[in-house]
Amino acid sequence: MAKKVSDEQCRANYEGVVALFRAAVPDSDRFEVVYGAGVGVGLTNAVIVLVTTYTYTSYAIGFDVNANEIMILPIAQDLSGAGQPISLKKSEIDKAKISMISKELTIIAKFLPKKYVRFSVQWFINDDPDETVVCVLQTEEAKRFHEFFKQAYSK
Repeated sequence: MAKKVSDEQCRANYEGVVALFRAAVPDSDRFEVVYGAGVGVGLTNAVIVLVTTYTYTSYAIGFDVNANEIMILPIAQDLSGAGQPISLKKSEIDKAKISMISKELTIIAKFLPKKYVRFSVQWFINDDPDETVVCVLQTEEAKRFHEFFKQAYSK
């Protein structure tokens, strides 16, 4: 059984995710930032978390309520670096949805390497026995992101 990560360390990890996003994305101050993770879908070949049956990828996800834009930045699971940001404007995507059971978010767009990206944004992750995600505490931020996604993208 994996050791639980403290709330303080989870919050510090979240701040590290935000710092990576701010350093890599131009005009990043207009975005709120959350951490997301999912099975890799070809958005990067340099920042890979873990390869087993699947490739797991971590993301710093910025969302701008005023511009209806999501910016996805692949990041290293140890917060040591980031890939290239990908902008997903509502007008440029084909479809977006939230799974009712798993709460996974899927965005489908022709310009993505595998035509989609799928990830989840958890409010609190303090246990990672498989070492595939970043333990974070982002309760209010995740709530705002889910509300934004439901209102602006998944209609």
